[in-house]
Amino acid sequence: MAPRKLWKTTIVIWTEEDAQKISPGRLVLLAETGDGYMSRCSSALIDNPYVQEDGPPVEAFQRGEPS
Repeated sequence: MAPRKLWKTTIVIWTEEDAQKISPGRLVLLAETGDGYMSRCSSALIDNPYVQEDGPPVEAFQRGEPS
């Protein structure tokens, strides 16, 4: 079976909050509500994300799949 292709998305969000002290979901919420500013969002389809330096572990996308 070929490795699953995944989209890798990079988002730049400017806020008054320290991103190391809040969750990524909170950062996105701040940008969506206008309490932050999203200056860039880009995506790339990665053929084998599991071999990337910052790629996910293989088990991250195996939930609910038949064995």
